[in-house]
Amino acid sequence: MPAQSFALQQCFNEVAQSAPMALERCLKHVVSVLQEAESASPRPAERIELGEAWRELMQHQAAWCRRYPEELRAAFNASAKPKGSDSNFGSLGGGSSRGLTLTLVDDAAIVEAIESSRLVQHVMPMVERPVSELDALVSSAMGLSTIQPELNPVRPEVFAQSLRALLGSAQVKPSTGSLWMKHMAEPLGIELQDLYGRLVTQLKNANVQAAEYRVVHGEGGPRPSGPAPLDALPAQGRKAAAGGQAAPSPYGNLSGRQITHTLLRDFLFHGGGDQAAQALPPAFYAEVEQELAALTEQLANERVAPVPRQLPAGYREMPSVERPARQVDVQSTLNAKEWGDYAHSNERSLVRSQLRKDATRVAQVLGLELVRKVVNQIAQDPQLLAPVREAIVALEPSLLRLAMVDPRFFSEIDHPGRRLMERVAQRSFKFNDEFSSEFGGFFEQVRYSFNSLNRAKIEGGQTFQDSLVLLEEAWARQDKDHEDQHESALRAMRFAELRQTEADRIAWELSSRTDLAEVPAVVQNFLFGPWSLVLAHARLADTQNQIDPRGFRSLISDLLWSVKPEVTLKQPAQLFERVPRLIAKLREGLTTLGQEPEASEPFFQALMQLHRPVLKLRRAKSRRDALESGVAPLLHMDGSPAPEELPPEEVVPKREAGALWMSPVELSTAGFQETLPTDMGELSEEVHGSGPALVEQQALVAAGPPAAEGASEEPVLVLADLREGDWVDLYSKRKWLRAKLIWASTKATLFMFVSHGGQPHTMTKRISERLIRERHLRPVRTHAVVDKALKVLEQAG
Repeated sequence: MPAQSFALQQCFNEVAQSAPMALERCLKHVVSVLQEAESASPRPAERIELGEAWRELMQHQAAWCRRYPEELRAAFNASAKPKGSDSNFGSLGGGSSRGLTLTLVDDAAIVEAIESSRLVQHVMPMVERPVSELDALVSSAMGLSTIQPELNPVRPEVFAQSLRALLGSAQVKPSTGSLWMKHMAEPLGIELQDLYGRLVTQLKNANVQAAEYRVVHGEGGPRPSGPAPLDALPAQGRKAAAGGQAAPSPYGNLSGRQITHTLLRDFLFHGGGDQAAQALPPAFYAEVEQELAALTEQLANERVAPVPRQLPAGYREMPSVERPARQVDVQSTLNAKEWGDYAHSNERSLVRSQLRKDATRVAQVLGLELVRKVVNQIAQDPQLLAPVREAIVALEPSLLRLAMVDPRFFSEIDHPGRRLMERVAQRSFKFNDEFSSEFGGFFEQVRYSFNSLNRAKIEGGQTFQDSLVLLEEAWARQDKDHEDQHESALRAMRFAELRQTEADRIAWELSSRTDLAEVPAVVQNFLFGPWSLVLAHARLADTQNQIDPRGFRSLISDLLWSVKPEVTLKQPAQLFERVPRLIAKLREGLTTLGQEPEASEPFFQALMQLHRPVLKLRRAKSRRDALESGVAPLLHMDGSPAPEELPPEEVVPKREAGALWMSPVELSTAGFQETLPTDMGELSEEVHGSGPALVEQQALVAAGPPAAEGASEEPVLVLADLREGDWVDLYSKRKWLRAKLIWASTKATLFMFVSHGGQPHTMTKRISERLIRERHLRPVRTHAVVDKALKVLEQAG
């Protein structure tokens, strides 16, 4: 290795001097995050664990800050040793597992190496830009003619490994150390961003000239399998393949950390230009051979099948909406019963390395790397259930094979490979419980499809298209079975809303009648309420375009005439003749509306009281008849017993638009009855089911688990933000359901959701807001998962 220059030693000094304060800031950040998590956790055991973690960290903070500079200097020296030495710091590349032989180290070293590697993966997107520039300057300062990032003594891996070793010196539970490392990435990335910026400036001030990336084909060494002919390569590629010096290439030799986010972003969104068609240098194939050898050795030495991570105690029994997201990434071990050989991360890595060996173009290597990064990003998406994320990880071998024939398929939004992943993810948003039988049926379809793809020969996107078509057809059949139920509910709600709108118009029209003068309030209320609904219902149900369907409107004049005693007392015979037909017609109209008879009985009792002055004439005659015949109590003209005096109602000055009314049958069809609890709840005056002063009889959702501490978002704003097609978690009948908003009334006073099986759940605005306030209705923020993963890649660096 070339001797380190004075400028490089000055960099080491700068790092050592700034290390204590930088580490102190990192540790304080972790302590603060753990304290916040402790306060927010609803589980006592978790609070205890978090509290112990931050207190333990504070105890070691001062000692670690003193030791850290020396740890870093030792790491810088160790990282400069030639490959093949027993250094613990030179074996881990930028997220790669090559060079790490797990069978030669103990479990603690394995855990430490894995956690260091994960820390680097999280830090790299934050420091990629400055570290790329630093790699070039440091390589030059070391006397190297080309950029070799893996030899940079101050690369992020060295900081991560030193930090992990320092934290690992504390005698604490493994879970405590993992908590520390989990929250270390963000502050470490910020500190390294600042440090690398200073080092770049320092080296430039020392007149260090940056080295360049070059593609150089040396003599001898392994050659690519089936390289592209020289005349098929662009000019730069032909020159390089012929042994000449190529112009500087942003793709370098594609080893180690040189495949950066910047290169992948350029390739994904801009195609990479002529550089993407270049042949690969021998150094690339030499590195791949090392990867394959290491992976093959690891697999050969494993005598027991890998066991996936066990679920925490009580995890299955927790409410589905309270379960923490399980960690999944491309290194995760999956369930072998579900995914066969590809359950093992090394088996998936072996496929990737074998394909890298078969690659002949830069584009293929970048495509393979892009697949891994996108899959890893989706695998960590907390909005997806863990089995869905594991399925995406298990699909990686098929996606890698697709990348060999179509390296930039992720850049095409309609490509079958991308669409399959997206559709599976979007479909999975129907479910919120990975242990439910409903999700089990969905997951089994996905598992079968993905395993079939992993066994298939991938020659293009058509294989993925065929799998997607089969899944879509199966989903369409399932949806068709559920559509009838929620469609009938939707029809009921839309008809009720249209009927109410028409009834409000009719009521306003009736309020202008001149013969309403001196009409009692109880009759006006009846006309403006139930009878307006009857007229609206008859008009909407009429198929013959009649002026007065079923004669319900013409009845109004008789009703108003009958309650004016100054007129009827002069014409008692006409009243005796009209009242029986009047009452029968009124009951007929209310029956067509679907109103229960007992709901309108108070009105008919009041109507009889209004007719009482005229009925006295008949009563007198009835008394004489009773005395002569011995017949018992006096009956009304409709056969019911005479009522006591009813209290008068206030006169309604005008009619305003009413709240939505629905019959009991319509309420049940729309899903109100489905969401009724077994316990009586508070009353709501927003949806009416009986009579002119109608009330909803029960709260829609059963009392759920205690509301989370602290107010959530303002319910009014949350509800206003919901759109048709949005998902929510709804606590109904003591069970958490995943439901979709499929309808909201024009005035946003009623909302209909549909849960699994097409079961409708309709509720008023007031109850919806109450449920949101009590955390029994929780919006689910979904997104396009592939698009999100690509945006993270685009924004990184």
